Amino acid sequence: MISNLEATPSTSDTYSWADYIELRALVHPDKCYTRGEFASLLARNKSSGGSVPDAQLMWADVRAFVRGRQSAFGAAYPFLISQDEDTIELIESPLTNTQLLYLTLLLCSSMAYLNAVQKMARVFEDCSLEIFRRLMPTGSEVHPAWAGAGVSARYRGTLPEKYKAIAEDIRAVATFKDRDFKPGDHGDGGIDIVAWHPMGDARDAIPAALAQCGCSREDWRRKHLEASPAKLRAKMNPHHAWATYYFMPIDLRWSDGDWANKSDFGDAIMVDRLRLVNLHRDFGMPLLPLGAHVDVALALQIM
Repeated sequence: MISNLEATPSTSDTYSWADYIELRALVHPDKCYTRGEFASLLARNKSSGGSVPDAQLMWADVRAFVRGRQSAFGAAYPFLISQDEDTIELIESPLTNTQLLYLTLLLCSSMAYLNAVQKMARVFEDCSLEIFRRLMPTGSEVHPAWAGAGVSARYRGTLPEKYKAIAEDIRAVATFKDRDFKPGDHGDGGIDIVAWHPMGDARDAIPAALAQCGCSREDWRRKHLEASPAKLRAKMNPHHAWATYYFMPIDLRWSDGDWANKSDFGDAIMVDRLRLVNLHRDFGMPLLPLGAHVDVALALQIM
């Protein structure tokens, strides 16, 4: 399930390094990861010619970030810092539903180390769909639009066929020609979830929202606008522009709690790990369709 853990993050962003150390603790035989192990790892990577941060400084940064996560996520956070502050530890089982959700989102944020990338991406899409359904007003229609959704999917066929069906649902005018697309394109066209409220009649000028889901640590800079009117309104033109959402499993925050890399944000509503966990708790939702991926990770014995 997990491999290549000797490869450390290629970024200096503390939230990525905190995820890395949490992942090492999750799969470790002792369900923890120590400062000594971290320093040894960086020393090995440095000796082989790799570019690595200062072990002591990075550990201190991660430790402070983990303390921030303890405060932000509260009881949903499944890790502890030892008294001597030299160890990040997974809490003892049984894990709560929100803690299982946190760990699943951690795995979804760690695609560089996962073998079953497509399976984890679908788990994240399914979780995002359930939370998006709760976010939308009562009476809304909410449907997945991702590729490979199966024969029972609402949006099937080629990409232009999907766009036409989505345009009809949100009561927009499809303004493209089939020849505008590559023949045989069956992708999602940048739309993973479609939502609208019918408002009790068949007229246009209704509220609608389109969402995109993505697990990549870098591609969100581009992908978070894939479902936006700026990208799609030339293909589907409604009376009133839809809202755009982007779901990511990453905890996209600096240590002070504000958004990280906010200069890359476009016109979209961002739903990251903290918001997903908080919404799951605030809505009083049951266990989401997480699968057994956390159990599989817990059973690993990777030093």
